[in-house]
Amino acid sequence: MRLAYPESELSTSEIRIRRWSYDDLACVAAASADPDIPKGTTVPARFTDEAGYAFIERQWSRNDDGQALAMAIAKADSNQAIGQIFLSLTRVERQCRLGYWIVPGERGRGLASTAVRLVSGWLLTATDVYRLVAEVHPDNAASIALLEGCGFTLEGTLRSWLWIDGQPHDALQYSLIRPDLVGE
Repeated sequence: MRLAYPESELSTSEIRIRRWSYDDLACVAAASADPDIPKGTTVPARFTDEAGYAFIERQWSRNDDGQALAMAIAKADSNQAIGQIFLSLTRVERQCRLGYWIVPGERGRGLASTAVRLVSGWLLTATDVYRLVAEVHPDNAASIALLEGCGFTLEGTLRSWLWIDGQPHDALQYSLIRPDLVGE
């Protein structure tokens, strides 16, 4: 199985899900300034234009082998990137891993939830993916609320699953499966 960009743009009146662009450098800079985003992603912890361009190019290359997609979450009206949604196939057949972030100035308005709903709906109904999983730090109340609000089910705790600042941390694993959306 391979992941490919959606044939039709995923969008609402608030957001668009699209490929990254060199024009998205301000989003990468804002993400770099956040104390948490660089810890669990490839966002540069110290922003320079060169590091920002390298991040964007890395997102493009994630789909070279069809195993992952990294897409920008952008405002629908201005096309300004405000975050990322990441999908990666796992070794488990028809399973995909989900990751996401929104820059601090755009949080608290439900935009990440909208993005997760859009991408989850597309992924589980228009592709061969049957199961979508997300891991979240137990202290990340906002992300836990987002996943539960989008219909994900808590499956359990993965002990010492995340490595943050060189230290192991537990993760809560959530899943959303096709029948959760289409009632199979």
